[in-house]
Amino acid sequence: MINTLIFKILSLIITIFPTKFLIKLSGKKVIYPFYHIISNNPPVHIKHLYPVRSIKQFEKDLDFLQKYFTASDFPPENKKTAFVLSFDDGLSEVYEIIAPILQKRNISAIFFINSAFVDNEDMFVNYVESIKKENPNIDYKEYLKSYKPYLTKEQIKELKEQGFTIGAHSINHPLFSEINEEEQIKQIKDNFTFLQYIVTINQKYFAFPFSDNGVKDTFFKTVYENKIADYTFGTAGIKDDIFERNIQRIPIEKYGLSAKRHIKTELLLYIVKRFFGKELVKR
Repeated sequence: MINTLIFKILSLIITIFPTKFLIKLSGKKVIYPFYHIISNNPPVHIKHLYPVRSIKQFEKDLDFLQKYFTASDFPPENKKTAFVLSFDDGLSEVYEIIAPILQKRNISAIFFINSAFVDNEDMFVNYVESIKKENPNIDYKEYLKSYKPYLTKEQIKELKEQGFTIGAHSINHPLFSEINEEEQIKQIKDNFTFLQYIVTINQKYFAFPFSDNGVKDTFFKTVYENKIADYTFGTAGIKDDIFERNIQRIPIEKYGLSAKRHIKTELLLYIVKRFFGKELVKR
């Protein structure tokens, strides 16, 4: 694992390398950046967890992405240098802020939804902890009612009608390495069952909450062979995976850097890892 300090140091070094050079040398034609939220006023349930990108920062990120890559649906066309954008957790800012920006730019995206949180019925435990850092006595159920941090069923329907893709992100966002395989499968199946009551899902895309680290190969074989999901998505950055249908994405918010610096650093790291034979995620 690359720690934050090393990553940020490398992000300064990459300024000497042209982006096109890094793309060509890495051989990575398609990248998968992802976010959770975009907001000029980071909400309490998020701001203690990771850096929140402002609308201006997000627009700048998209400027960079659209300069060097073509926005694409999933799966992308093999001939193009493309980026496939996605957003996790199904937060209300997806509908209010993110989708309008993407529509203006003709950029598609996958929105990965946790079924337990739709209509603000419940809340991700890390978000509850973030709220309690400012107000230890708060009733998070009241916060759900007043702030409404999550998408509603109607908003999900509208996003689908606007041409965006809806994917699964588990029922209630557990770390998959800490639950058994039976529960892992249930988290995906029940998530898709719920979403299919709301919208039509032709291809089943599932993004791991947190990470796919520690998930066994038997899980992936079961999921693909039984068509529980058509593709799965991890969070390891620019890396290849022993399972071709498990796509590794770039967590743009992780280090608080611009997409330009973050992605160029990921490309450089991939080149170095490939040189040492470390570019593949193994199980």
